[in-house]
Amino acid sequence: MNIQIRKRDAAATILVVAVILAMTILSYGQMSTDTVQYLVMAHADTGQVYFKEPLEADGVFSVSYTHSVNKTNVEEYYRLEKGNLYLFKARYRSFGAGVATELAPGQTLRYEDGYMVIENIHYQLPELIYKVGTVSDPLIHIGQQTWHMKELAPPLTSVRFTVQQ
Repeated sequence: MNIQIRKRDAAATILVVAVILAMTILSYGQMSTDTVQYLVMAHADTGQVYFKEPLEADGVFSVSYTHSVNKTNVEEYYRLEKGNLYLFKARYRSFGAGVATELAPGQTLRYEDGYMVIENIHYQLPELIYKVGTVSDPLIHIGQQTWHMKELAPPLTSVRFTVQQ
């Protein structure tokens, strides 16, 4: 009888250990699929990293700057989708070199607080490069946080944006 109790206790202990092990493996598998994505800004030629911050779960960030010709604010919105960067929205006050003057099929234009907002752009970018200005001050926006590019990298530096895990 004593042997039967020991066998039952041993079997129960093995079952508890197996359940704990299975739960640990499953929770580790879930954690590894929820990896954090970082927006990285580095020198376009040397790769020297100037900025690295986690993106929010939606993979969205934007860059705003003063347009060099019409001197008004422009903001371009980007999203990470399946490992690629896409321009998905642009916001600006007036037309100038380098801003859209026509809508592509599926894109929409609306007006908001004196700005023209083009949405549904979905333009895949092979690379995303900005120049750090001396007069204009490009800004990086992630969620509610904002950073000044000219405080992160030397003036007139071309910087490349990538997303890393």
